[in-house]
Amino acid sequence: MSHAWRPGLSTIVAPGGAGRSSRSRSRRQEKNIPQFLTQTTTEIRRKFHEVENLQNERLHQSLHNPEDTRWKIDDSHEVRMRNRYSNVSPWESNRVRLDVPEGHCDYINASPIVLKSRKDGSEKRYIATQGPKEANLSHFWRMIWQETTDVAVIVMLTKTFELGRDKCFQYFPDSDPEPWVIKDEGEFDDGFEATITLLEKKKDFRSLCTVRKLLMKVGDKSKIVWHLLFKGWPDYNVPEGEDKSALLELIKLANEKNTGPDNPLIVHCSAGVGRSGTFITLDHFIRDIDAGAIPITEREDLIFETVNELREQRMYMVQSEVQFQFIYTALKERFMRRAKSSSPPTVHEELREEETHHSA
Repeated sequence: MSHAWRPGLSTIVAPGGAGRSSRSRSRRQEKNIPQFLTQTTTEIRRKFHEVENLQNERLHQSLHNPEDTRWKIDDSHEVRMRNRYSNVSPWESNRVRLDVPEGHCDYINASPIVLKSRKDGSEKRYIATQGPKEANLSHFWRMIWQETTDVAVIVMLTKTFELGRDKCFQYFPDSDPEPWVIKDEGEFDDGFEATITLLEKKKDFRSLCTVRKLLMKVGDKSKIVWHLLFKGWPDYNVPEGEDKSALLELIKLANEKNTGPDNPLIVHCSAGVGRSGTFITLDHFIRDIDAGAIPITEREDLIFETVNELREQRMYMVQSEVQFQFIYTALKERFMRRAKSSSPPTVHEELREEETHHSA
């Protein structure tokens, strides 16, 4: 048998060796990731059903014991009219409250989300919200103004129209150079008026999203609003192919535009739970994985725990089983890439792997 020899490498490369070497590296990398990221599809499906059961218990309490539970939902007529979907509401104990005059309804279908890093316990803030309805346009922009600092970042994960249904009102200027004027039309009588001006619009080819730079002004104060529109994510489903890679770039871009973890990242799809919850979960874990905060000896299922924690802050976060499965797959790949880049195999390790393979 003839062998190829390369100067500087004291090893033998036989035909087919590259394939075995690649498989060996893959086996070694899988040993170097936490156990919860190596679960089977069946095991992950069981975990999703467990998350669903826990949520059903909360919903049961909200219906049958509303005054003595933290899972209370406001079911008044005015609130129902502001919801996009009748079955998706924030918990009354954890919702954004609009800063409006006393005696007026301060409701918006939006939930503050806080997740802590496992590295140092630092908190990162989000607001998960439904895609605005036309009738609630001023509510949405009022929230952006009051809840963010000098810069706001909005991640929009839905098309305005999808699967034959309106998913979100176009609440932002698309190409109009004239400022949009946002008024409450006398609803609150507090003089709130904002202008939204499109400063820049471009396509980001890493994240496959449309980036709009907006200027929001209220009185003599102003702030920059970055609007990141990602259309490659079907409702109830997950992005595939290049859209999957683009999603990870979108997460990176959103954090580049934001001013820090204390400034909440505004995330919405249509209902503000499925795609929004999946995005927030991925962002949270990528931060911890890249910081080396998740040891390979970790025995708890951190994804299960985090999704359940999210649902305690907003119902239905990570809404479908396919989205739940997607998180495990994406984070396993991320962990393996990190493990590979941080400790690449030496020539001697490769040789030992090959010898083990031949002797097996």
